[in-house]
Amino acid sequence: MTAAKRTRNPFIAGLLSLFASGLGQIYNGAGALGLVFLFITIALPFLWAALGWPRRFIGLVALGIVTTVFWLFVIVHAFLQARRIREAELKRYQKIGVYAFVVILSAGLTIFVPIRTWMSFLGIAPFKFATTSMMPTVHQDDFLMIGPRAYDNQAPQRGDLIVFMYPRDPSKRFLMRVIAIEGETIEIKDKQVFIDGQPLRESYKIHEDSGVDNSRDNFGPLRIPARHCFVLGDNRDNSNDSRFWGALPLADVKGQALYVYWAKDKSRIGLTPR
Repeated sequence: MTAAKRTRNPFIAGLLSLFASGLGQIYNGAGALGLVFLFITIALPFLWAALGWPRRFIGLVALGIVTTVFWLFVIVHAFLQARRIREAELKRYQKIGVYAFVVILSAGLTIFVPIRTWMSFLGIAPFKFATTSMMPTVHQDDFLMIGPRAYDNQAPQRGDLIVFMYPRDPSKRFLMRVIAIEGETIEIKDKQVFIDGQPLRESYKIHEDSGVDNSRDNFGPLRIPARHCFVLGDNRDNSNDSRFWGALPLADVKGQALYVYWAKDKSRIGLTPR
């Protein structure tokens, strides 16, 4: 029996590749090429993650641009490919059931998989900062990306901005700066921090209150236990930090602040807080 011959509609081909990268090529009879395009589209985020690029703002932006441009190329390619096909014998896989399967597969990966799951693959996670305790380094209502795996193989170091579970309410997440690490002795005298007896230079901190509050501006000395660190907010007079609830267990650390990906002040987008 002679296989049926049909023309291919360029608009349908382009629309199918819009729904699922490469599906327009499958519709056109170029099944292998369509699967290659689909594989590349799915593989791009995993390649980016393997290279560690999403940990930088420009890397995340580049992923979005490259994926979008490639998908647009696939759509245009399917449209032009269909225009060149006058009449061709339909192949066994050129059926509605196959098209539906590919659409469902693509939709399952791009729509129904939660965005946080995709971010987990990329090695990043979103975090909204809700207080003023880290001004001026991090502003209230800044949206940051954090690296949840940053401390899988190493401990936080002095100066790192970390996200952690608030010891008095583990359901809450705080962001503060590491000031002292295990084995060090910290003391605060009239707002000045001392590490092992030496004054710590802190260009990032601010004091909004010129007066001295003994419960806030004097502390210690305290030797930091093993597997702990001591954290403070940069807005030193308006921060609920280790001065009030002690050293932070490293087990409560959830990641390191990487960059601001959205903010009310658009000039802050892309900023790496230090």
